[in-house]
Amino acid sequence: MTARRIDLFMGLVFALLALLGLFFAPSGLILGFIPSNTGLVILYLITAVALVYGYFTSDRLAHIVAAVVGLVYAALAIIGFFTSSFLGLPTGGWNTVVNLVAAAVLIYDWLGTPRVAT
Repeated sequence: MTARRIDLFMGLVFALLALLGLFFAPSGLILGFIPSNTGLVILYLITAVALVYGYFTSDRLAHIVAAVVGLVYAALAIIGFFTSSFLGLPTGGWNTVVNLVAAAVLIYDWLGTPRVAT
């Protein structure tokens, strides 16, 4: 799997999470167990746009986008171990799991996928 395809897949996952959080989480829980608020929905939308942008550009930029987004989500996951909220974003509970999985996939995307010569 190439870096660009992983970016597209993760971008679509984050877009789905944002839409679920925006329209189908009136109690503040995505799928009934992932805490959400407007700030987190905006972060998911920004993440989705950045990753899909990485897909539609070069392989080099796809790796850069994966690196930046992966490191941001790794930081949010680490913060989630210590506090349940950071800058108004819910980071504890199941958000820690979402952030860890996203960070792992995107850091693999950055470091583990082959570079394609352009």
